[in-house]
Amino acid sequence: MRNPKTFFYCLINTICCQLYKKEYMKFAAVTSAMEAQEERLKEILSKNKDTVYGRKYGFEEIDSIKAYQKKVPLSDYETYRPYIEQLAEKEDSLLTEESESLLTAEKIITFEPTSGSTKAAKLIPYTKSLKEEFQKGIKPWIYDLYTSYPEIRRGKSYWSITPAASGKKYTKSGIPIGFEEDSDYFGRLEKYLMDMIFACPGDIGKETDMERFYTRTVVELLKTKELALISVWNPTYLLLLLDYLDEHKERLLDELSRKRREEIRQAVYSKAYDKIWPGLRVISCWCDAYAAAYADKVAGLFPQCVIQPKGLLSTESFVSFPLAGETGGVLSVYSHFFEFIDINTGEVRLVNRLETGKEYEVVVTTGGGFYRYRTYDIVKVAGWRKSLPLLVFEGKNDRISDMFGEKLHEAFVRETVERLIPEAEFYLLAPRKDRYVLYIKSGTLPSGDEVDNAL
Repeated sequence: MRNPKTFFYCLINTICCQLYKKEYMKFAAVTSAMEAQEERLKEILSKNKDTVYGRKYGFEEIDSIKAYQKKVPLSDYETYRPYIEQLAEKEDSLLTEESESLLTAEKIITFEPTSGSTKAAKLIPYTKSLKEEFQKGIKPWIYDLYTSYPEIRRGKSYWSITPAASGKKYTKSGIPIGFEEDSDYFGRLEKYLMDMIFACPGDIGKETDMERFYTRTVVELLKTKELALISVWNPTYLLLLLDYLDEHKERLLDELSRKRREEIRQAVYSKAYDKIWPGLRVISCWCDAYAAAYADKVAGLFPQCVIQPKGLLSTESFVSFPLAGETGGVLSVYSHFFEFIDINTGEVRLVNRLETGKEYEVVVTTGGGFYRYRTYDIVKVAGWRKSLPLLVFEGKNDRISDMFGEKLHEAFVRETVERLIPEAEFYLLAPRKDRYVLYIKSGTLPSGDEVDNAL
């Protein structure tokens, strides 16, 4: 007789999958990336032509991509900081008045906080349109994931939950700061359904005590024998959860039912994770650039799993998503309007002029009120899926140290260290007086000659 739990999980996952099928089919049917991109830009400019920013740069008069590039300058977060600070101070009643709209004609749903890599912390405005743009990438990815690996339909999923550093925050104008949990990126109906098959309840994210957060998270995961999918951002987060399990295993096991405790005790002590979660099939996490070494470590701990690299997405934008069997993430062509700055020449290119093997910085125009916004994310074109590029994240373009006039780039440091010491567990480059000192944790170190030859 079929296990009723398995049947229930399969039913809910299949319903979610069907809800996403239409968006996947639209994506799969795209024949011209440029036509899709032109339409996306037209929609964004038309909707926001009467905003303060739109009037400043004449959105209403723009009738082509070329005109848009000519009229509207490249920007970064500092361009929008004065607008966002004003939005955070305005009365909520004014935010819906078109005449008072600064960056977007839509009401701000929330500000999502993110740390700047070289500047002060940022608040990213989220609108209904921006959430929909994220879903235009999330939906085809989830559909492809669940159809390519149908085994995961028969179990539960763990989607990373961000712990609350403090209570819920609001701006002076009453706008919430931060989503409740990562599942808020899904649509309302899908979130309701997925909450039924998530391994951990969303209220764990409200824990302000980190010890309590880790305890509840790991205990819920241990309870979930039917765990089939893990989706986290950084693989280091999953490694931290496993380290916490190892350090507190006896106490955590005591929180389980007697049956489950006896079933997995030996596996917990021997770190046999395939015995703890025998149905775990896919782990989704960052696998590129600085995350590569940690993703490899996760792969070693879960040899029974497919480790699927996440596409490129940030708080500001959804750039690409993975497809089974492809190298790199495919451009989420319906999410935003994209431009690409050639790293070597500085030339701004559109999707139809990208070249395989070349590196570019991603520039986005979104429904959240950012126009020609430099993400500083560097991608390499790994190949093509029809008219869409497959992109691999290479690092950030704004992480450069020039304390001594040397323009030392993060990517150069990472590539050099990983080439010389591929088994390095940890490394840190820090300034000291008139030089840098490289701290490395590794079982072996290269000779002086090897270092000289590498440089």
